[in-house]
Amino acid sequence: MATPEPLRATEPPWVHLVVLGRGETPESALAMPPGFAVRSIDGRRCRSKPGLLSEFARALEFPADSGRNWDAFEELLADLEWLPAKGYLLIVTEADQLLAEHPDDYGTFIEVVNAVAQEWATAPVPVPFHLCLVVTRERAGARADWRAPHLPTGHPPGGRS
Repeated sequence: MATPEPLRATEPPWVHLVVLGRGETPESALAMPPGFAVRSIDGRRCRSKPGLLSEFARALEFPADSGRNWDAFEELLADLEWLPAKGYLLIVTEADQLLAEHPDDYGTFIEVVNAVAQEWATAPVPVPFHLCLVVTRERAGARADWRAPHLPTGHPPGGRS
Protein backbone atom coordinates (compact mmCIF):
# COMPACT_ATOMS: atom_id res chain seq x y z
CA MET A 1 0.00 0.00 0.00
CA ALA A 2 1.28 3.46 -0.89
CA THR A 3 1.99 5.68 2.04
CA PRO A 4 -0.58 8.48 2.26
CA GLU A 5 2.10 11.10 2.91
CA PRO A 6 2.68 12.10 -0.75
CA LEU A 7 -1.09 12.38 -1.19
CA ARG A 8 -1.42 14.66 1.84
CA ALA A 9 1.28 17.03 0.59
CA THR A 10 0.61 20.35 -1.06
CA GLU A 11 3.99 20.23 -2.79
CA PRO A 12 4.51 18.60 -6.19
CA PRO A 13 4.29 16.10 -7.67
CA TRP A 14 0.52 16.30 -7.88
CA VAL A 15 0.02 13.74 -10.62
CA HIS A 16 1.16 10.18 -9.86
CA LEU A 17 1.40 6.94 -11.79
CA VAL A 18 0.19 3.96 -9.77
CA VAL A 19 1.12 0.59 -11.25
CA LEU A 20 -0.94 -2.19 -9.74
CA GLY A 21 0.67 -5.50 -8.88
CA ARG A 22 -1.10 -8.80 -9.38
CA GLY A 23 -4.28 -8.89 -7.32
CA GLU A 24 -4.09 -5.23 -6.32
CA THR A 25 -6.95 -2.79 -6.70
CA PRO A 26 -6.80 0.99 -6.38
CA GLU A 27 -8.42 0.63 -2.96
CA SER A 28 -5.83 -1.88 -1.75
CA ALA A 29 -2.88 -0.03 -3.31
CA LEU A 30 -3.66 3.51 -2.14
CA ALA A 31 -4.05 4.71 1.43
CA MET A 32 -6.95 7.15 1.27
CA PRO A 33 -6.25 10.18 3.45
CA PRO A 34 -9.06 10.81 5.96
CA GLY A 35 -11.30 13.79 5.24
CA PHE A 36 -10.43 13.83 1.54
CA ALA A 37 -12.97 13.82 -1.26
CA VAL A 38 -11.94 10.74 -3.23
CA ARG A 39 -13.46 10.27 -6.66
CA SER A 40 -12.92 7.48 -9.16
CA ILE A 41 -12.88 8.27 -12.86
CA ASP A 42 -13.18 5.43 -15.39
CA GLY A 43 -10.43 5.87 -17.98
CA ARG A 44 -12.41 3.75 -20.46
CA ARG A 45 -14.94 6.59 -20.57
CA CYS A 46 -12.14 9.14 -21.13
CA ARG A 47 -10.82 7.94 -24.48
CA SER A 48 -11.70 11.30 -26.09
CA LYS A 49 -11.66 14.87 -24.81
CA PRO A 50 -15.51 15.06 -24.72
CA GLY A 51 -15.59 11.71 -22.93
CA LEU A 52 -12.99 12.86 -20.39
CA LEU A 53 -14.83 16.11 -19.67
CA SER A 54 -18.14 14.25 -19.28
CA GLU A 55 -16.69 11.56 -17.01
CA PHE A 56 -15.02 14.12 -14.74
CA ALA A 57 -18.27 16.12 -14.67
CA ARG A 58 -20.12 12.98 -13.58
CA ALA A 59 -17.59 11.92 -10.95
CA LEU A 60 -17.18 15.41 -9.46
CA GLU A 61 -20.82 16.43 -9.82
CA PHE A 62 -20.05 19.55 -11.86
CA PRO A 63 -23.01 21.92 -12.26
CA ALA A 64 -25.21 20.85 -15.18
CA ASP A 65 -24.69 24.09 -17.08
CA SER A 66 -20.88 23.99 -16.88
CA GLY A 67 -18.85 24.37 -20.06
CA ARG A 68 -17.16 21.47 -21.75
CA ASN A 69 -13.74 22.88 -22.66
CA TRP A 70 -10.29 23.03 -21.01
CA ASP A 71 -10.82 26.52 -19.54
CA ALA A 72 -14.14 25.56 -17.91
CA PHE A 73 -12.65 22.26 -16.73
CA GLU A 74 -9.76 24.07 -15.06
CA GLU A 75 -12.08 26.61 -13.40
CA LEU A 76 -14.36 23.88 -12.03
CA LEU A 77 -11.47 21.81 -10.65
CA ALA A 78 -10.06 24.93 -8.97
CA ASP A 79 -13.42 25.71 -7.34
CA LEU A 80 -15.21 22.56 -6.04
CA GLU A 81 -17.17 24.66 -3.51
CA TRP A 82 -20.00 22.10 -3.74
CA LEU A 83 -17.57 19.39 -2.61
CA PRO A 84 -15.82 20.75 0.50
CA ALA A 85 -13.01 18.57 1.83
CA LYS A 86 -9.59 18.63 3.53
CA GLY A 87 -8.08 17.54 0.23
CA TYR A 88 -8.91 15.99 -3.11
CA LEU A 89 -7.79 12.68 -4.58
CA LEU A 90 -8.89 11.82 -8.10
CA ILE A 91 -8.22 8.25 -9.21
CA VAL A 92 -8.29 7.46 -12.92
CA THR A 93 -8.67 3.71 -13.34
CA GLU A 94 -7.73 2.06 -16.64
CA ALA A 95 -5.51 5.12 -17.19
CA ASP A 96 -3.97 3.56 -20.30
CA GLN A 97 -7.30 4.40 -22.02
CA LEU A 98 -7.12 8.09 -21.06
CA LEU A 99 -7.34 10.21 -24.23
CA ALA A 100 -6.38 7.22 -26.38
CA GLU A 101 -8.40 8.70 -29.27
CA HIS A 102 -6.87 12.17 -28.77
CA PRO A 103 -3.30 11.56 -27.55
CA ASP A 104 -2.27 15.16 -28.31
CA ASP A 105 -4.67 16.32 -25.57
CA TYR A 106 -2.92 14.25 -22.88
CA GLY A 107 -0.22 16.87 -22.26
CA THR A 108 -2.87 19.59 -21.96
CA PHE A 109 -4.80 17.49 -19.47
CA ILE A 110 -1.72 16.96 -17.28
CA GLU A 111 -0.85 20.68 -17.48
CA VAL A 112 -4.39 21.63 -16.41
CA VAL A 113 -4.33 19.24 -13.44
CA ASN A 114 -0.91 20.52 -12.33
CA ALA A 115 -2.05 24.16 -12.64
CA VAL A 116 -5.14 23.42 -10.55
CA ALA A 117 -3.11 21.56 -7.92
CA GLN A 118 -0.69 24.47 -7.69
CA GLU A 119 -3.62 26.86 -7.25
CA TRP A 120 -5.00 24.74 -4.40
CA ALA A 121 -1.51 24.48 -2.86
CA THR A 122 -0.97 28.24 -2.85
CA ALA A 123 -4.43 29.19 -1.57
CA PRO A 124 -4.58 31.17 1.72
CA VAL A 125 -5.37 27.81 3.34
CA PRO A 126 -3.41 25.27 1.25
CA VAL A 127 -5.34 22.16 0.23
CA PRO A 128 -3.81 18.97 -1.24
CA PHE A 129 -5.07 18.10 -4.73
CA HIS A 130 -3.76 14.93 -6.39
CA LEU A 131 -4.50 12.79 -9.41
CA CYS A 132 -3.49 9.13 -9.53
CA LEU A 133 -3.26 7.47 -12.92
CA VAL A 134 -3.86 3.80 -12.15
CA VAL A 135 -2.76 1.10 -14.56
CA THR A 136 -1.95 -2.59 -14.37
CA ARG A 137 1.65 -3.66 -14.70
CA GLU A 138 0.82 -5.20 -18.09
CA ARG A 139 -0.49 -1.84 -19.39
CA ALA A 140 2.14 0.43 -17.81
CA GLY A 141 4.03 0.61 -21.10
CA ALA A 142 0.95 1.73 -23.06
CA ARG A 143 2.17 5.32 -22.89
CA ALA A 144 5.82 6.17 -23.54
CA ASP A 145 5.68 9.17 -21.17
CA TRP A 146 3.04 9.35 -18.47
CA ARG A 147 4.37 12.77 -17.38
CA ALA A 148 3.96 11.56 -13.81
CA PRO A 149 6.33 9.89 -11.36
CA HIS A 150 5.61 6.41 -10.10
CA LEU A 151 3.94 6.30 -6.68
CA PRO A 152 5.24 3.14 -5.00
CA THR A 153 2.60 0.75 -3.68
CA GLY A 154 4.91 -1.86 -2.22
CA HIS A 155 5.45 -3.61 -5.57
CA PRO A 156 8.06 -2.40 -8.08
CA PRO A 157 6.47 -1.19 -11.34
CA GLY A 158 8.06 -3.92 -13.44
CA GLY A 159 8.71 -6.48 -10.72
CA ARG A 160 6.94 -9.63 -9.74
CA SER A 161 4.44 -9.85 -6.92
